[in-house]
Amino acid sequence: MRRLAALPKAPRLVYMVEHIPGGIGSLMKETAYLLSRDELVGKFRKLPVLNNFENKYLRQILSLSKLRMYEPGEQIIEEGQNDRWLYIVISGEVRVHKGGEELTRLSHVGDIFGEMNVIDGQPRSASIHAVTNTTCLAIDASFLDKLDEQDKHPFNAVLYRLFSEILAERLRETDAELARCRKDLEKYRKA
Repeated sequence: MRRLAALPKAPRLVYMVEHIPGGIGSLMKETAYLLSRDELVGKFRKLPVLNNFENKYLRQILSLSKLRMYEPGEQIIEEGQNDRWLYIVISGEVRVHKGGEELTRLSHVGDIFGEMNVIDGQPRSASIHAVTNTTCLAIDASFLDKLDEQDKHPFNAVLYRLFSEILAERLRETDAELARCRKDLEKYRKA
């Protein structure tokens, strides 16, 4: 598993937030909003998902981001929830599931989840739990609504290009899974 180089001492303030999705109490650790310091910009630029953003946009993203740490089994997103947070895996592994059925696991540095809500504003389509101790960069995507017109178009162009690459990869994986299922179904019909 790839790891992001250790972060500078920047976010010292870590506090506990009671996180009660679906009535289940658990504690999540998170930093305060990250300051847009140059060494943080340099560290996070190493994430493939962020390396196409200009420094001014990356600083803006980081100033509206927090590092969130989850323990194994802790819920990160609840299906049906409506919020505007986008997550990037820094370390650990998460499980994506819908109606109790596991859809996938994400464990690579830079894996993104929560992007569908940012794109269409609809409630969360799946739940996500930490499988291992997991650290995510959580980005408050509500800032997209606050960008001025001069910044909105170039920023959205990079962001939506990123989202389209992610969704295209997921569609390829889904197509391959569908083809496998159809092949298996055909085998069972002939048996």
